[in-house]
Amino acid sequence: MNVQFHCSIVQTRESAMDPLTEILGEMRIRQATFTRLDATAPWAFESSGDPVVKFVLVVRGVGVLTTATHPDPIPLRGGDVFIMLDSEPYRMYDREDSLPMDCVDVEKLRVGNRIEVGGGGALTTFISGFFEMDTLEARPLVNVMPPLLHLKLEQNRSLAFQSVLELLAAETEAPGLGSEAVVNRLFELLFVHAIRAYSAQPDGPAHGWLAAVSDRQLARAIEAMHAEPARDWTVDALARVSGMSRSAFAARFRAVVGQAPFDYLTRWRVYRASRLIQQHGASLAEAARSVGYDSAAAFNRAFKKEVGVTPGAFRRSAVSALPAG
Repeated sequence: MNVQFHCSIVQTRESAMDPLTEILGEMRIRQATFTRLDATAPWAFESSGDPVVKFVLVVRGVGVLTTATHPDPIPLRGGDVFIMLDSEPYRMYDREDSLPMDCVDVEKLRVGNRIEVGGGGALTTFISGFFEMDTLEARPLVNVMPPLLHLKLEQNRSLAFQSVLELLAAETEAPGLGSEAVVNRLFELLFVHAIRAYSAQPDGPAHGWLAAVSDRQLARAIEAMHAEPARDWTVDALARVSGMSRSAFAARFRAVVGQAPFDYLTRWRVYRASRLIQQHGASLAEAARSVGYDSAAAFNRAFKKEVGVTPGAFRRSAVSALPAG
């Protein structure tokens, strides 16, 4: 499914928010598919990979996950969640010697939103969800998240996160009126809580804006740039916002975020401009001005460097993708 982020044309300091809230605040999932899969031993599935985001919650039982880049077995048990953001091949099984079924063949066993498969032995139940993300929309998030995120039951998990998981399990066990819409919203919440959980882990993000917003001083600068992208920011001004000296701020920002403050600001400006064009139909001049570019030439250069195409080509592509009528 596509994930849409709806952003206002003008954003003031009074409406400042952290980047994750801004990116995910109005996320809407479309064309979601979810499955409650009961697998009885022996069982094994393999997939050549799909360009979708994959959520899997282990409701009960145990299993093992391997992927092309994580060939070492990853044990799974009831309460675990994993999220895959890329399209690499993967395999899940109860035992190494279990004969795998292709996921295409597993899908043929679907009855509504449920699938039963396996040899009749011990039961393992999964809830899985799949959706697509627009490449450009997802870029700020994908850039700071690992391709595979495994959240174990025994790791510290907020009450809210656990409640979402329990609601998801209950809704797929006994679907009611509007169940598909309910599950879609729960997957949205699951996505947000999973990112929160990852960012709170000791071995969580070490670099990028997700790491920076956990730094009390750098977070002030990040939030300021997001709140006022059109402002004529300087390193000195951002250092003052952070309560640091210019040299200390510049060094820490580069070490944590992985790029200089102005490079980060340029990337965010282009992202915001692209969203205004794509989601709100803003003209190129409106989009450029809203993120601080008075020069069309400077906007074109920055946009093409980040996106790979000129703003005009991007806008034409966005308009042609709109539904007719």
